[in-house]
Amino acid sequence: NRIPKIGANGEQPIKLAIRGPAPPRGFQSSALAVELRELYLSGSCCDVVLICAGRSFPAHRTVLVARSPVFRAEFVASVPNSSSPSCRGSPAAASPGRASPAEAPGREFRISAASNHEAVQLLLDFVYELGNTHTPSLPNEIVKDVLRLADMYKLPGLTQHAAAWLCKDATTDDILERMSVCRDFGLDTLRSKLLEALHANKTALKQIVTDPKVLQYPELMQSLLKQVAGPQPESDPEPDDEPKAPSKKKAKKGSGTGRGKK
Repeated sequence: NRIPKIGANGEQPIKLAIRGPAPPRGFQSSALAVELRELYLSGSCCDVVLICAGRSFPAHRTVLVARSPVFRAEFVASVPNSSSPSCRGSPAAASPGRASPAEAPGREFRISAASNHEAVQLLLDFVYELGNTHTPSLPNEIVKDVLRLADMYKLPGLTQHAAAWLCKDATTDDILERMSVCRDFGLDTLRSKLLEALHANKTALKQIVTDPKVLQYPELMQSLLKQVAGPQPESDPEPDDEPKAPSKKKAKKGSGTGRGKK
C-alpha cells in the first residue's frame, strides 16, 4: 500500500534542505570501457536482452558478469558444457542506435524485481559508466526499484546514487515515504539526515505533527520526539548525605601561636 502524504491538508508542501551523501565520483574510464560503452549505445554485438515492464534493453553478458557477482553466477551457470567461467553466446548484429530485441537477438533475461523499466535503464547506465546516474531527482517509486536492483545484483555504487536521489527535492508531502524507504533498505544514516532536516525547519515540523494521519505511524512520532529531545545527558552523581566541609577553614580566635597578644 502506498504511504499517504503527510502534512498535505490543503497547505503548500514545504521543501526541506537535506545534506545527504554525495553520489560516487565519476569513473576513470579506460579505452576498453569507452569502446564497450559505444557498443552498448549502438546496440552492437549484444548477446542478452533484459526485459522489464514490457521494455527491452540489449546488453552484453560479459559486461554484466564483470560488474555483478549475481549476474556472473546466473550467466555462468546457464552456459551448457562450459569448462571455463567464460560466457559463450552468439553476438547480435550491429545496428545504429540502441537496438530493439529484434535487432539484437540473444538470451532474454526477465527482471521482475522492478515494476518501472527506468530502473533497469539506470542500472545499465551505471554498469556501463554512462554518468546518467547523476540525474538531479527521480520519483520515489523508481528510486525504490533502483535500490531493489542494486541490492539484488550487489551493486553498492548504485545504492549510493539512489541514496543521493532520495535527498533531492524532499518536502513535507513525501518525507514519510522517504524515511520508510530508508528503513526498508537499511539507509539509517540518510534517515537520520531526513529527521534532522525536519527538526531544523520548525514550520515543516508543525505541518507534519498537526496532520491527523501522522498518528497512524507511531514509529515516526517516536523518531521525531527523540530528535526534538536531543541526546540524553549523562546522569548526575547522587549527592552525599553529609554536606562537604569548605576547602579552607578560618582560624578560630585565640588559637594559633599567640601572635599579636600583648
